[in-house]
Amino acid sequence: MSVQQVISGLQRAWNAGDGSAFAEHFSEEADLVDVVGRLQRGRAEIARQHRHLFDTVYRGSRNEFRLLDQREVAPGVLLAHTSSTLHVPVGPRAGETRSIQTLIVQDGLITAFHNTIRADFAEFERGA
Repeated sequence: MSVQQVISGLQRAWNAGDGSAFAEHFSEEADLVDVVGRLQRGRAEIARQHRHLFDTVYRGSRNEFRLLDQREVAPGVLLAHTSSTLHVPVGPRAGETRSIQTLIVQDGLITAFHNTIRADFAEFERGA
């Protein structure tokens, strides 16, 4: 499975609100660091955490992933960067959030995923 197919699958699963389908794109022993810095270890934990998110704070949300770049860092191991735009209709996270992700993909599955919210640097410098 190509990196583009992986992120397309992530997007479909997110938009369906399906935490198990989202986690299917990760290896059994994958690591995921979410936007608030929590480390999720293993496909089962990634599924559990995402089921919870889709049932609560991100209920009804839509996410758009875009592949920015990819390169082979070892035979069969790809490093990729993606960006995403998350649309949340209601609740404490209502609105739009832009993020960037770093992925390591091996044998068509994500083995490592780091997600970071993009913020305005001027606001960051002011402490806003």
